[in-house]
Amino acid sequence: MAHRIKLVNSSLTLRPEGLNILTVLPIKKTRPLKCLYTAAAKPPSTLATEVHPPAQVAGVAFPEASIIQSFAYRIETFLQNRDKCCFDLHVGRFIASLSYPSTEARAPHPALVQSILLMGCYFSRSPALADYEVRFLAQSRQELSASFAAAERLHDYVRASNLVAFFYFCKGMYAEAYQQINQSVNVVVSCGLHQIASPVWRPASHPEEPEQILHHPVDNVDLGERIHTFWQTVTLDKVIAMVVGHPSHLPNGPHADPAYRITTPWPRLIQEYESGNVSDAENNSVPHLFDTRMARYIRPETLYGLRAQGLSIAHFAFHLSHTAATPQEMALLDNAICTFTKVLPGLRNGGESGEIPPTQGLSPVNHKLVLIRTLPFLAHLILFQHGADSTARQRVGVATQGIVAVISELSDGDYPELFLGLGHLWFIACDILTNIFHHSSGPVRDQISKDLNTVLRALKKLSLVYPLLGMQALRYLPNSVLNPVAGFQVQELEQKLAGPQA
Repeated sequence: MAHRIKLVNSSLTLRPEGLNILTVLPIKKTRPLKCLYTAAAKPPSTLATEVHPPAQVAGVAFPEASIIQSFAYRIETFLQNRDKCCFDLHVGRFIASLSYPSTEARAPHPALVQSILLMGCYFSRSPALADYEVRFLAQSRQELSASFAAAERLHDYVRASNLVAFFYFCKGMYAEAYQQINQSVNVVVSCGLHQIASPVWRPASHPEEPEQILHHPVDNVDLGERIHTFWQTVTLDKVIAMVVGHPSHLPNGPHADPAYRITTPWPRLIQEYESGNVSDAENNSVPHLFDTRMARYIRPETLYGLRAQGLSIAHFAFHLSHTAATPQEMALLDNAICTFTKVLPGLRNGGESGEIPPTQGLSPVNHKLVLIRTLPFLAHLILFQHGADSTARQRVGVATQGIVAVISELSDGDYPELFLGLGHLWFIACDILTNIFHHSSGPVRDQISKDLNTVLRALKKLSLVYPLLGMQALRYLPNSVLNPVAGFQVQELEQKLAGPQA
């Protein structure tokens, strides 16, 4: 049965003639860059030696090295920072795919390439590339409109739409981010990516119908990338929804509508899909978070899977805090949080599943685990923030100390590697702690003030990486909760924010 895709953002513009997969700025009718990569699996650091652009683009002559360095630098920068977008893909296959003409199905859709270049500019943190961000954003939107209108390479459409939504989020354009991620969710549901039955690839059991909008995965890597794309969509949807205070576009509670219920398995490593090291038994998903009797644990979840679980739990707590939650729902979520916390690896554990114990005095913080270990504490803080009984107070106290304990493990060098969304989640914690502070007295009030200042000091350090957070922190300055040691000084922030924007 064919699916319908609902177009929400009617402001998307039509695709202009002449745009190709690798249009070079400025936005004019240009010659495409062809034969970019000749090797199938070169690491990102070899990009510059694999690019073969023309000597002249849009009537302007460029030294070959200039184009090589510019394009390769943006691609490489994105690939090195892709986890900060909660994005993953098979790097070697992606690089090889850029050598195909943009009209071929094997090539990435121009929307995906343009959005990757957009985020490559963003992560370069170079003021010289600010104008390029505006232009790549315009091109990304144009190509998204073209992909949607033709229902062409919709997996790439979702990935590109997610990156554009994340770019808006990074720039503080929350309404646009919320609207753009809605586009992604609409296509994800229409394509059935929210209900992938198994992580094991199998050939199509019957010929594909002409009206099918997303073809069957070509192999196990394609399937694995689709699972990762789905969970990136969920992650960004949940984080953006929590920040803007609006409902998620894809509810994931235990009682979600069956048509929208998430059953896609938690993501594994791309290399595990590639080697076939996945099993039909590893089909745990959102329902298993709330009914552990259904879960089957063959081996530890990857950090990608744990991140998806933690955000699903935290967002459900956020959802219940905005509804008339029943005691049964709160007990169900409380149990899910406690169960999830028990399986988490230590903050300094290494490995893609956190399976490598730390070496005394040598192991650095695992940056993925900073967010993962914060999420269950935040979920408890959200869930029990208004509770007056001893259990609620105990949960709030433990959650607050848990968030502070994670922060205390961070050194200044860790902050540039953290996910921007973590800063916004810290703000949610600050808002809750501020409210509790005003309704407390005595030693409890003093402890909350101390904990609040600890979180705000962490936000100050993270604002040096993401200046947007510093702007948001200004709202706490007149608050009597703050001790000057928190360090948010208006003049200092204005000086920092006058510099290069992240």
